[in-house]
Amino acid sequence: MAREIPMPRLSDTMEEGKVLQWYKQVGDSVEKGELLAEIETDKAVMDLESVEEGTLLQFLVAEGGAAALGAPIALVGDPSELGAPTAIPAAGAPATDSPPPSATDDGQDPSRPSVAAPEAESRPPASPAERIKASPLARRIAAEQGVDLSLLAGTGPGGRIVKQDVEDAAAALAGSSAPATSAPAEVGSLSRMQATIVRRMVESKTTVPHFYLTLEIDMSAAKEMRAQINAAWGEEERISFNDIIIRATALALMRHPDANGSYQDGGFAYHQSANIGVAVAVPNGLLVPVLKDCDTKPLRQLAAEAKVLVERTRAGKNRPGDLEGGSFTVSNLGMFGVRDFYAIVNPPQAGIIAVGGIEPRPVVRDGEIVVREMMNLSISADHRILYGAPAAEFMRDLKDLLENPYNLLG
Repeated sequence: MAREIPMPRLSDTMEEGKVLQWYKQVGDSVEKGELLAEIETDKAVMDLESVEEGTLLQFLVAEGGAAALGAPIALVGDPSELGAPTAIPAAGAPATDSPPPSATDDGQDPSRPSVAAPEAESRPPASPAERIKASPLARRIAAEQGVDLSLLAGTGPGGRIVKQDVEDAAAALAGSSAPATSAPAEVGSLSRMQATIVRRMVESKTTVPHFYLTLEIDMSAAKEMRAQINAAWGEEERISFNDIIIRATALALMRHPDANGSYQDGGFAYHQSANIGVAVAVPNGLLVPVLKDCDTKPLRQLAAEAKVLVERTRAGKNRPGDLEGGSFTVSNLGMFGVRDFYAIVNPPQAGIIAVGGIEPRPVVRDGEIVVREMMNLSISADHRILYGAPAAEFMRDLKDLLENPYNLLG
């Protein structure tokens, strides 16, 4: 019996997904966990893994088409059920815009697959351009950038030309020649990710009662510890200051349940683990992949997982679950020379810390002026669940952990 492959939830805020390309063809065998399609969500482009095994019987959403969360996008079943697929929406047409099904003369619902092969259609032969194996998104970008698809070697499944192939070729063309005059500015539409950022940030600033606290942190001991660890562990296992901050934040969150909680649906929810979202800048946007269970993982493991997760995010290769489940967020702009800033709360989380750069500053210690490696750390908090005094206590404990960093190695 045919089984449906649904549009999965790939991020916390996802309401629908767009099928950019199918990695399989009708008639192919499919295993559980095997890559099936490339899906664009409101935050990123991700690979969809099959939740069923069998033979791919039919696509219910064409490449370029969209489907609501949980809606069926393909059918998998026994090879004996294989028949020619019924018509599917043209590329770019949302599946959710289809008219409601009506019963046929024999009582069948025409929206369901038919295993009987329809009569063959008379079609003109495909042009050379149509015979090139490329995803619709790759074709559109190629047309916009003036890239000749016939000159490209695809890196996708079966030699298929994908988005990255075209973007690499376009970048090479741009680097080999510079325009004589600057083109007039154009106004473009927002991507799904940009539209989500706009909606979420406006929602946060207009509905979440923010307040802010800032502390100066002496990172001299942390800097010394990091140098010793990196010298001992080697280049492949280097830790960053952000890794140290994430580990310290996780341990501080475990001491302060309100900081690791959420205000949602008119009540409070408290999380049992510190799942830290890490703000990562990507082209034309911002993503927040989540490091799970940061309170229970040693610094060495946490650093390794953070490196892989951030690299995957920057490469646009996030996996299902990477962008969901966060209980708190860390945003670091210190590497750009920023001394301090205030981030926007990522609902429904209780708070987000904004990390500034580490720099030598004169400070007073035991009545004397000395130079120490100082860092500004700010919290933006949702006052509905995290009040002023508890937030200050959380920041005090975070400061203590960072200024005594060897406690993070336990």
